[in-house]
Amino acid sequence: MKNESEKQLSEKVEITDGCWKKIGVWGNEKVRCPKLDTVIHCRNCIIFTQVGRNLLDRELSQEYRDEWTKVMATKKEEELFNTISVVIFRIEQEWLSIRTKVFAEVINPENLHSHSLPHRHNPVLIGIINIRGEIQLCVSLKDLLGIEGYSTKKNSSKSYKRMMVMDKNDEKWVFPIDEIHGIHRVHPNTFQNVPVTVAKAQATFTKGIFKWNDKHVAFMDDDLLLFSLTKSVQ
Repeated sequence: MKNESEKQLSEKVEITDGCWKKIGVWGNEKVRCPKLDTVIHCRNCIIFTQVGRNLLDRELSQEYRDEWTKVMATKKEEELFNTISVVIFRIEQEWLSIRTKVFAEVINPENLHSHSLPHRHNPVLIGIINIRGEIQLCVSLKDLLGIEGYSTKKNSSKSYKRMMVMDKNDEKWVFPIDEIHGIHRVHPNTFQNVPVTVAKAQATFTKGIFKWNDKHVAFMDDDLLLFSLTKSVQ
């Protein structure tokens, strides 16, 4: 049961509301609260405690409830947008994508020269390539995925060659591509099953298909890609 002094202080809560921000530990006024010598910190004061209880016991306004209803609803909506960041690129007529986290860079191949390895007749392994002083393996995703080539018509848009670098756990692979779109975000719920018309080799490495700019893009299993590339060049 409260003693008489505590009751008196409790009755003065409304009058002294906010004193901790003025003459208390969080205040800047020169005159300090005389009770600090006893309670040491405002958190130990009955006034501060009582104001806290009043805040917890007060009835929520309708405006406050409406505001937090919107906040909670928005949070749930944001959770639905759990998208995957991918890099979209093209090899021949096929549009493909890999996770952004395993994408390292795209290099203009004008000043790059790959060198074939002697006594190697592996269609997947193109050779070795020097990128900023580091020797990397240059491979053909086209051959690994079984993508067929096509003849470029005179009126068709000009394709531009690039060298794409994939890096995972400091394991780098370089492969030529014909075009790159860039980064795109896709929701897993939009993935479609791989059509039966897709080549068997390509279907093996495809997790799903999603639509982008009226095109069907294959989302590749980069773990399986890297495993197969390592196995192919051994």
